[in-house]
Amino acid sequence: MNRFSDITEKPSNFLDYIITQGLKGHHILFDNDQIRRAFEKKDKEFTRLSTDKIQEVRNALQEILTRPNMEDKKEFIAQLPEDTRHVLILLYFQILEKNLLSQKVRPH
Repeated sequence: MNRFSDITEKPSNFLDYIITQGLKGHHILFDNDQIRRAFEKKDKEFTRLSTDKIQEVRNALQEILTRPNMEDKKEFIAQLPEDTRHVLILLYFQILEKNLLSQKVRPH
């Protein structure tokens, strides 16, 4: 059994969990190929973000949070339109980056 497949806690706990795992280098919602393709299109995807696309990504995130297990979440993500999936992945990495930066100890 996959150790990541039985996460069925509240959405906020799930988000904390994927961020914690992501900070450790375990990007459990996305496979390496999905991540690579998103970064290859990074500039293109972010320069044409419309209000509709932002809403589409929000809706996708809400749907991911309602899925009962990790496999369902990953299957849903795989079925998203490619540009929506790319934006979702890139936003995920921005969240990870902000978390890393906020954890750095700053000299006084």
